[in-house]
Amino acid sequence: MDEMLEIGPGAAGEADELLALYAAVQEAVAGTDNDPQWIIGEHPSRGQLTRAAEAGELFVARAGRRLAAAFILDREGAPGYGEVPWRVEAVAGEYGVVHLLAVHPDFRGRGLARHLMDAAEQAARERGLKALRLDTLVDNYGAQRTYECLGFTRFGPVHLTYGTYIDTEAPRFVMYERAVR
Repeated sequence: MDEMLEIGPGAAGEADELLALYAAVQEAVAGTDNDPQWIIGEHPSRGQLTRAAEAGELFVARAGRRLAAAFILDREGAPGYGEVPWRVEAVAGEYGVVHLLAVHPDFRGRGLARHLMDAAEQAARERGLKALRLDTLVDNYGAQRTYECLGFTRFGPVHLTYGTYIDTEAPRFVMYERAVR
């Protein structure tokens, strides 16, 4: 990063700025191999971001006053997480799940994802968690390349249903895991 970056807890009062971040990301990647297919206002929603901030599960990255990135780290895997043959032995509550990882288009290509995942791992370690887990759509190849470059192990594809993602006959998600070191 060529700018000073600070990663820390997000605040409930930042919901408008966060929704603008997610909208900018969705607009920039729509129709590409890195499209999360977010429906801004539904997933992510103001309520989802506010609840995560209030629970200490929302993290933001700022370069000066600019919001550069955000993610949620909670312990909530969607139905289907329990069906994956994970390598790290951890029952519900012993692993963290990364949701809604987003890097503003102006900050892409600078290695920010590595900094975000390092921050997620540090938070997981401080919370006594054994692993980081996450999911992405099967056709979100950009995210898959990123997670694999960051040392996550790939599982799937698998069926998950949550948020605005409706299950189909074919599995729509690829799962990832990395042990907390």
